[in-house]
Amino acid sequence: MLVLAATALISCNEDKKEVQKDYAVISGSIKEPIENRKIRLYDYENQKSVIIEVDKDGNFRDTLKLENPTVYNASYRSIFPLYLRNGMDLNLKFKDSTSKPEATGEGSTSFKVLQEKNKLMASLFDDYKAFFSRPEAEFRKDMDEYNEDFKNLLESNKDELDSAFVNSQEKSLEGFNKQMNSEFERYEEINAKLAAGTPSPDFQDYINYDGGTSSLSDITGNKHIYIDMWATWCGPCKYEIPFLKELEEEYEDKDIKFVSISIDARKDEDKWRQMIKDKELTGTQLLADKEYQSQFVQDYYIQGIPRFIILDPQGNIVDYDAPRPSEPRLKEVLNGLDI
Repeated sequence: MLVLAATALISCNEDKKEVQKDYAVISGSIKEPIENRKIRLYDYENQKSVIIEVDKDGNFRDTLKLENPTVYNASYRSIFPLYLRNGMDLNLKFKDSTSKPEATGEGSTSFKVLQEKNKLMASLFDDYKAFFSRPEAEFRKDMDEYNEDFKNLLESNKDELDSAFVNSQEKSLEGFNKQMNSEFERYEEINAKLAAGTPSPDFQDYINYDGGTSSLSDITGNKHIYIDMWATWCGPCKYEIPFLKELEEEYEDKDIKFVSISIDARKDEDKWRQMIKDKELTGTQLLADKEYQSQFVQDYYIQGIPRFIILDPQGNIVDYDAPRPSEPRLKEVLNGLDI
């Protein structure tokens, strides 16, 4: 009888044992939602997106069947990291449409760890170029402190984190360190080749909106030059246009030229010309010869636009990665020149 009772008890306990769900639940609410705006989860590793519908009252709920635990770049209006695995039931609450959410439920600890990780990364530097242009000892010291802080963050929360998350973050940390070391070495090379006072890389025979072609030698000689590297398809570039136009008006009587070099494809020359006309762009407008593969672009190590460059009247580099027109500190830089 005792054996049968024990067997029955084990059987009952086994029946009550929770079966791991083969899906994750993500739900929540957004105060004052944006009409027709959805939540987007993007998995960079597998290049897959998940779209979560938000109703008119700002409520949302979805179930995701995941092949593997995944860290997403999530966005509504702001962008934030989000870790999900099957079995999670995560609730996100946005206090308004522009803020990042607060998390509760299963999965909230990993969410909070990722937010703290972002804060640690943001605290590394305010100025990307300046961070990688410092003496190596200072760079290494800051990176060592970041690594220690992040490892302590994982350790202090390890009892509430699953092993897949911890492993993924440790692997991510290794990748981040390799990336940062690579960037430091790249900037050593860039700073050596593009140091202030060295002659600017050259360009030849770029199409000029006003007619014919122009080379760097045609625009140097008597004024400082502020160069805007842009393209018609570049959203951040177009964002800078109103600020650039204001800047051109303010410095109209100063000894500085404004030159915009588009890296649109030559086949899109008509599109380039139309945008210059529609936006009433001023200054010298040039079209590069080979898009990102243009030698001038390559010589300036430009991997993303917009990029702004300042040259002195003789065509020597003042700043190979100058502040954008929308940045208040640009005027401090320009006012410090002899213009």
